[in-house]
Formats: sequence, structure tokens, C-alpha cells
Amino acid sequence: MDDSSEKHTHKNVALRKLKLQRISMPSSYGPSTSLSPLISSRPTPPPNPAVLDALYAIRTTPYASSFASRIHGRVQEEDVVAVDWDWDIEGVPWMAVMADVRAHYALARAEREQPLEFSGPIAYVTLQAHHLEQVHDLLERVFWAGIDVSDSLQNVPSKSTIIATYKHLIVGVAILASPQEPYITYLAVRAGWEGAQIATCMLYHLIQLNPNRDITLHVSANNPAMLLYNRFGFKAEEFVAGFYEDYLDPQSRASKNAFRLRLRR
Repeated sequence: MDDSSEKHTHKNVALRKLKLQRISMPSSYGPSTSLSPLISSRPTPPPNPAVLDALYAIRTTPYASSFASRIHGRVQEEDVVAVDWDWDIEGVPWMAVMADVRAHYALARAEREQPLEFSGPIAYVTLQAHHLEQVHDLLERVFWAGIDVSDSLQNVPSKSTIIATYKHLIVGVAILASPQEPYITYLAVRAGWEGAQIATCMLYHLIQLNPNRDITLHVSANNPAMLLYNRFGFKAEEFVAGFYEDYLDPQSRASKNAFRLRLRR
């Protein structure tokens, strides 16, 4: 027997032994009969009919609650015609602070796409209902708590109110008691918006909206606004001691005494 025949014989013997060994050994990989069946999942309860009816009743999402309003901002509830526009807002402290904030963000997050920022004008409009929340907040910051001017909406606001807005932010408020009683109750500008001539513009338009009528007001004795009123021709008629006694905080630096001013027409 040559070497090749011998190797072939040994190979056949080895394969036969392996085959016999595989048959005689129990398989440990076969299917097990000891597994317990899976417990069927609990049935899903039917949806609440009241919830389904409420969902199906929704036809449109109000814009104020929509995702689009978060991107584009809330629109005004009414169409408001601006009395005036002012694009000259250079040098306003608040705008400078916002520019610094954006510049700092751009440096700290240089790898991110920077948001676009568009400047806008200061719009001078008349009081609308959706202005009230911001107006009350501004007047509380400038004067005292508890001021409510919602009744101005019933007193011909087109002649007795001027609201200065930058985009959706109210930056100035000027209000007359009524066209029949042209008494300036409030004239205020948001902190950080000094230098934009907002008070001057609001006072000018209030005067123009009420021609041929005397306009009166009270101003704290140490209020710098006295100079503004003098430029428009207001003259002091009376000194009233303790006029703001019941309104100003005891720690306020504003004088509790007042001058009564009148613009004669």
C-alpha cells in the first residue's frame, strides 16, 4: 500500500469515528421542551370618547399658541395705523447692550450659525387692548404699583393716548385723561431708551391731537421732565405741597411736591 492509499484510509476512519460520536452524543442545542410560553400582553383599553371628540373638534390652532408665532412673533390683535415712525435710534443704551450680548454670543459660539438681527423703527401708535399688560408694567416701574389705564380704551384713545413701540416691546407711554379733559396723567419712557427723543415725540403728538385746548399736568418738583415741558411752552401755575405723598414710596428720591403746569392755546 502506497502512502497516498494509507492517508486516504486513515482519513475515512477518522471521519467515521466523528460521525459515530456525533450520533451518540445528545444535542445540547436542540429545542427545549421546558420553556414556558410567553404571557400574552394585556389588551389596550379603548380611547376615551370624550378625549377623541375634543381632538376631532379642533380645526385650527390659534396663531398665538402656534409654533409659527414663536418663530415670527405674535401679530397685533388689531390693525393699528402708526401716528409716526422714527428710524433714528442710534445711541440708545438698550440697543448698545443688546449688540454687546450678540457679539459676546458670536465669540463664544463661533462654530454655530449666527442668527440674523434686523433693526426696526420706533412706531408711535394709539393704545390697544393687547398693550395693557406691558403698559401697566412700565408705569409701575416708573411711578408706583397699582396703576390701571384700561379705562383709556373707552376715552377716545385715538386722541388721548400715544404708545411708543420697538417691534413688540413698549418703550414709551403718554396718556391724557380724555379729550374733553386734556390733563396728562402719565408720560413715561422705559429705562435704557433715553436719548431716542421718545418723550419729546409722544408729547408733541398728544399736543397735535388736541388742538385749540389748554393742556395741564402735574410734575414732581425735582423731575428733569420739567425742562421738556418748558420747551413746549408749559408754564407753572401752582406749587402743590405733598401732591404725591400718598403715591410715592417713602424711600423714593422723587419729590412728593409738585408743580401744576399749563400749556395755553
